[in-house]
Amino acid sequence: MKDKLINYLPEFTEALKQQLEQDEKRWGETWKHRSIEGQEERTFSVFHNYEDQFNNANIPVNWLKVAGNALICWVREQEQKDKKKG
Repeated sequence: MKDKLINYLPEFTEALKQQLEQDEKRWGETWKHRSIEGQEERTFSVFHNYEDQFNNANIPVNWLKVAGNALICWVREQEQKDKKKG
């Protein structure tokens, strides 16, 4: 086990990159067409679906998809901040 969480970041980043590439092949850039408004509710809904799948079918949570959803929300917020600055 590595002694610090940050030491896992390169491996996690590579795995997340691969997941995002797979998601882009499947979904394209549809994430760009969603508004920032309501993103928390949409994200919580996705998380509840993961929870239901785990509780009812023993399907493990795909943490890379969770991170991908978080990244999408973060990017939208960053882009909104950038628009306000410019």
